[in-house]
Amino acid sequence: MGKHINVFGDFQSDKYPECPAGKVPLSVRDPMAQDLLWEYARRRRTVDAEFSGDLELCLRRAGYGHEGITSLIAERIRLANESLALDVKIEVETVLSAVLKNLFRPEFPPDPPPTQPDLEEP
Repeated sequence: MGKHINVFGDFQSDKYPECPAGKVPLSVRDPMAQDLLWEYARRRRTVDAEFSGDLELCLRRAGYGHEGITSLIAERIRLANESLALDVKIEVETVLSAVLKNLFRPEFPPDPPPTQPDLEEP
């Protein structure tokens, strides 16, 4: 530890010595840096929207697939919702089937058919 710290206590890149002390060289082409740069662009948007937009554009051009992560999350949510919808559909069909079976089944035995009153002959 300390290999990248200069005599003034600032970070200094040994790979990029021309990079000013205290600065960290990150590349939009470096897959390990892309998500960090994307987040930085998002946070910086309120200060400098043009900078943020340009950085995001360069990250996309360099192959960063932020939308891919968003799409994956959206797909998982969609599948979870479909599964839930299927569970609800099955429950509704089960309840509806039971209701329909009982709808036309009398709860009490039917009344006997009416009888003709005895006609008395005079």
